[in-house]
Amino acid sequence: MRGTITAQWPRAGTKEPRQGAGPSELHLILIWLMTVSSVVAWRQGVFYTGGADPVVVLKALLQFGALGWASLLCLNCRAHFPLGVRSLGFLLPILALSVVGALAEGNLAASLVLAIRVLLMALTVMFLARCYAPQRLLWALAVALAVVGGISSVSGLVIGGHGRLSGGIPPLSPNEIALLAGLPALMLLHETLRARVHWWHSGGLLLLVGILILSESRTALIGAACAAALMVLLMRTLPVQTLVATLIAIPVLFYVTFYTPLVRAVLERSDSAELLTFNSRTISWSAVLQLPVDSWQRWVGQGLSMKTIPVTGQYWEEQVFDSSWISLLAQAGVFGAVLALLWVLGCLWVALRHRKVRSLYLPLLAFILVRSLMENGLIDAGVMFLVFFALSLCLERPSREFGPDWEHEPFLGTAKRATYGISAPTIRVRL
Repeated sequence: MRGTITAQWPRAGTKEPRQGAGPSELHLILIWLMTVSSVVAWRQGVFYTGGADPVVVLKALLQFGALGWASLLCLNCRAHFPLGVRSLGFLLPILALSVVGALAEGNLAASLVLAIRVLLMALTVMFLARCYAPQRLLWALAVALAVVGGISSVSGLVIGGHGRLSGGIPPLSPNEIALLAGLPALMLLHETLRARVHWWHSGGLLLLVGILILSESRTALIGAACAAALMVLLMRTLPVQTLVATLIAIPVLFYVTFYTPLVRAVLERSDSAELLTFNSRTISWSAVLQLPVDSWQRWVGQGLSMKTIPVTGQYWEEQVFDSSWISLLAQAGVFGAVLALLWVLGCLWVALRHRKVRSLYLPLLAFILVRSLMENGLIDAGVMFLVFFALSLCLERPSREFGPDWEHEPFLGTAKRATYGISAPTIRVRL
């Protein structure tokens, strides 16, 4: 393998590529806001078990409103972007298996409602993906996540509390806040590494990183750190100012990691709820993995409403799942978990093959997948599924439809290549 490093100066008078025609970004952001608001938790510690109450009705109205708005945009859109069928082809069998398992278990109503909700979320994202280029789609999703997470975090700080940052309105858990802040933070980091942001974008990045740290979500912080490192490694061109900033940041990060109590406090934090510790998580994992091989629960699951499992030998009777993959085994069985694994591997393979998008898509997928090991929601009516399905749909585009190289096209639309008012050279590494 031979490597060369060359410096490239941006040519004067060059114009940035267009990001594709489509309806106004305002429509897109508002639809994402409605969709995200309909799937975040409005009540903590409450799982849907069937029936309807004011919260369920309001969330359903938001979700149907977002779907109807997205479908109208798709019908009136002048130019449509092509979509593949891989994502829907994996999702439908998983949902079907969960419904069959719920029918056999006797909890069909609740699981069927959740399966329909997941399908409606998927259709909403598909309608939007038909109208908007991937850059605009993901940018608007990041804005919606940051807005909902920021409002919840600020209101939580105003209400007050001790320990980890929790939401106020809506009352999100620290892990949910970390998810909402982590994705837009990684997107802003990608643009910051390319020196395509203004000072207020950098301020937003610092704010989101602060929210992520205050949440003290160890899984999210580990996932974000892995994603950020992967993003740097996958960059083929780096502006000089970014390279200098990276060299300066290395000793700072080293000092913060080893000579301040910040990282130690996060890693060694103690939760007041014993059921949320890693040891108690493994109890639910063992209960699912020990299901009899000759039982239908083992192969087709017990429905999406299966959020807890009975445990024996403990002073509590049920344990909440804390892993998307263990949840899949319980909700859709071995067949559903295998389909989800093939789906994830397919997304990773496509992202790895196309150099136009891998510097952003692979880190975002890494962030989601690291979280899925210790948190629920990869295939569920939640934000994690919303992000994963949007990434999967964007990766279904034919290679020519990815648009210009994401390392050379501004992701934030209005940002210019020369961020700080000067034309800085870039360092190109060719392997």
